[in-house]
Amino acid sequence: MSFTRVWLIGLVALLGAFEVSAQQTDAHQLYEGACAKCHAAHAGDFVFESLMMTGDGLVGRSNGVPVFEFLASGHGRISAAEVAVLMRHFTSIQEGSQLFQQKCYVCHQRAVLLSEVKLITRDGQLTGRYSGRDIADFLAEHGRLTPEEVPVILERLTTNLPPQNAQ
Repeated sequence: MSFTRVWLIGLVALLGAFEVSAQQTDAHQLYEGACAKCHAAHAGDFVFESLMMTGDGLVGRSNGVPVFEFLASGHGRISAAEVAVLMRHFTSIQEGSQLFQQKCYVCHQRAVLLSEVKLITRDGQLTGRYSGRDIADFLAEHGRLTPEEVPVILERLTTNLPPQNAQ
């Protein structure tokens, strides 16, 4: 086997491990450990206070710098896999949390707590941990949600599942 082929096989294995590592990283724990000591205690508060969505993606409100570039340049001293996890998390918050705040927060507080305590995936479906009820079906009848809002909330709740609950 040639050196090049061995090197390519090793690279593919490394990239696969990188993806698995990123999937298993809890975005909330990452934010709280790497960011909350200098920024808001919760990522949702940070996103709404400090970031905004533009045509270039998420940027800092005060400086206009793309968040990805800022993190990838070494801010927070996190790995490339962790940058990817935070970017997915911040984008998900930006896209779905305002709706959660408006429609769900009054009864359920933070989306992450609702997801961690009450939800799990079973057979690829977001499900009530104790009721076994399909959450997509449940949301169609719950919380004054319109049909267009159900997938947004479903994505928000799914994104907030801890890695061990997102099977």
